[in-house]
Formats: sequence, structure tokens, C-alpha cells
Amino acid sequence: MKAKEILNILATPWCSNQDIMKIVNVSSSTASKIKRCIEIEFRKKYPDKFMPAHCVPTKDVIKYFDIDIEFLKSLASIDLEDTNT
Repeated sequence: MKAKEILNILATPWCSNQDIMKIVNVSSSTASKIKRCIEIEFRKKYPDKFMPAHCVPTKDVIKYFDIDIEFLKSLASIDLEDTNT
């Protein structure tokens, strides 16, 4: 998956199993386990906050995987330059 595609997913407020599968290239069952871990931590921190069914906050996915957004942006810009030349 290209950096631009990952950034497009990370630009949304919520991540589903499918999004997690795409971001880190894992199976559906592994993505479900990861999502569940993120959901449990979210519920511990914010027991009264709303969370849509089958989704977790994207910012928590970014924290969980320690994703470097600036690095992805630089890769996306390099990829864009390559396609323009």
C-alpha cells in the first residue's frame, strides 16, 4: 500500500477492521484483536465517550502503531514527484 493511501485512511476520524488490515497488512482476525485492544484502552480512559460500533478512533490507531505521519507525508510527496516526471 502506498503512503498516500495510508494517509487517506488516517485522515478519517474512525478506523474499522478493514482499515487496520490495510494500514499494517494483517489478517482479519489479527486486525480484530488489535481493534479490540485499542477499544479496551479507549473505554478505560473514556468510559462515557461515544464510539461507533465496529470502529476505533484513528488517533488511537496511530498511537498504537506509533505511525510517523510526517514521514508518510514525505514518502507521499516523493511518490508524487516520481509520477510527475
